[in-house]
Amino acid sequence: MNQTTPLLHDKLAWDGKKLVVTDDAVINKIRRKALSPSTSKSMQSCAARWVGERLLRSEDEDPFAPAPLGTSAHSVMEDMYDEDVYERHERSLALAEALTVRDADIMWPDIESEPDSVRAMVRLNRRRWIEEVKIAYEGIFVIEDPKTIEVHSREMQIDGLTINGVPTNGFIDRVRYGVNKRGKEGLIPEDYKTGKVGNTRFGDDHGDQLRIYAAALKEKTGETPVAATVLYTKFGKARDVDLSPAAMSKTLKTYELSWKRHNRYMETHEFPTKVSALCGWCPLINACPVAKEEGKKVSEKVADQMFSSTDLGIPALRPGASVAAMASTEDTIVEHHGQDITFFMPDPFSYGIPDEQLEAVERASELAAHMYASGENPITSLDKDHGMAKITEDKVWVPYTVEGELNPNSYAAMGVFGTAELAVEALHRAGLAINGSNVKALAATFQHIVAEAQESWTGSTSASDGANSRMRGALRTVLATLPMPFGEDEAAWDGWVVAAVRRCKSITAVALALFADERPETPWTALAGVAAEAAPAASAPAPKEAAKAALKAPVKAEPAADEAAADTAEAAVEAPAPASEPKRVIRKAASKPAPADDLDFVPDDFAADADVFVG
Repeated sequence: MNQTTPLLHDKLAWDGKKLVVTDDAVINKIRRKALSPSTSKSMQSCAARWVGERLLRSEDEDPFAPAPLGTSAHSVMEDMYDEDVYERHERSLALAEALTVRDADIMWPDIESEPDSVRAMVRLNRRRWIEEVKIAYEGIFVIEDPKTIEVHSREMQIDGLTINGVPTNGFIDRVRYGVNKRGKEGLIPEDYKTGKVGNTRFGDDHGDQLRIYAAALKEKTGETPVAATVLYTKFGKARDVDLSPAAMSKTLKTYELSWKRHNRYMETHEFPTKVSALCGWCPLINACPVAKEEGKKVSEKVADQMFSSTDLGIPALRPGASVAAMASTEDTIVEHHGQDITFFMPDPFSYGIPDEQLEAVERASELAAHMYASGENPITSLDKDHGMAKITEDKVWVPYTVEGELNPNSYAAMGVFGTAELAVEALHRAGLAINGSNVKALAATFQHIVAEAQESWTGSTSASDGANSRMRGALRTVLATLPMPFGEDEAAWDGWVVAAVRRCKSITAVALALFADERPETPWTALAGVAAEAAPAASAPAPKEAAKAALKAPVKAEPAADEAAADTAEAAVEAPAPASEPKRVIRKAASKPAPADDLDFVPDDFAADADVFVG
């Protein structure tokens, strides 16, 4: 694709690993008033790609692309299950085909006044379209007997509902009355999928969608669904979705996090990148500096649909430069540049590429190629000495080995091992049991704190980043200054985690200020009013040291009874008064007030201050 005028030069800019929106009109266009499951998934993936897709997607759709074909198949199934129009006994392949032909007549009308060449092309497209739509829905007759389905509702709208604090929109394809595997009767939300059957080993996007629908259905009807099902109508398969409390909690927490991310991105105008196997289908790949750095290339299957870096025209900000104010434009890109720009968004699904799970699939294929080239069987080859799969170390900046495992030599390995080791050390110092449950819980807590502070700084949560190492260093300082609330309830831990994240952010703010600000001549002047009223008490010797001292001390003979009594009386007279409790360091009245923009550090006695977590 060749363009005279760059498409996005006055709308977007690259700032390191983040895509910055420089036009308020773009933010107004892409901002969502409510969240849908699909947008939630995008917020967990590459937000920069999501922006590119929103801006470069044409309203003109290729009718043979997977998405519009799926929409047409949905329409046929929706109408077939309309009990106000058709009786249950009428639901058949013949009815579905008649509905498909009805829609084809609307989409591909045979107009006698047109030239024969045009009519012939329309007829060819019409026949092809009918067959492809039928392929997309006919598996429903393999999954179930439509005549037996008792429909509660079709295309149930969930706009206006609030799910786990998140305003939500969307539609549930079908809700029916049914019985789950435990024999319980009730409502069952279902979703038609005309693409490939999802592999839950690498995530469960389809399951997450149904769990959100289940929560929405309960909110809308007051009834808790007894099951939820994904219907893969192209392949004649169905899958029950886990609606256990643990699965629901995980999905809804992620959904809430997606909404927070969406709002933060809109406020900051900054959208982080995330490298994945889908980079090859991203409309911004030719201009993305992160994709270039990671060696990502455009997929050959969609290369002719991609704009070049020159066509896109996205500038890069200088280090430290601010975003220049741009004139807003309400015109869409297609309207502004003319009808010759029709961008059919590349769809990985049409090429057999399911979703983010591709990253693991690619690693598995690389492993197979590597092992076959070595004369090994990738399925049965094991380390003969240890009975474990072989792991080939790689360069430090490569997180995965060719086997698809964590590269022991990588920055990512340093990050996750460092976090796990820190958890073990903390448990040991606290005198708590070092077992799998405790270590995993505390390590995951540390990882959460580091990731939150790191993302606030750089927009990334990768364990491979230098920022991750800096935040782990900050966390060590946090652990030395904010005692963990072992033995207390969940609310205390919630408060401690919030305080720990804030202190990591505060440490980052000081470091950035040291880097960016001019060095004052006498910064210690601000410390003139700070003093300790009492020196802290000497810490007690460690148990092992005390034991060693006791073993080395000379053994004295037991005193006689009268000597012991005298010693007791003497001790009673000479015993000093108990030492007063050491007071913590406080700030005396300073000679000048602290500046208004003083950094907000969490005080060490944070647990006593209920307002410390605000802000």
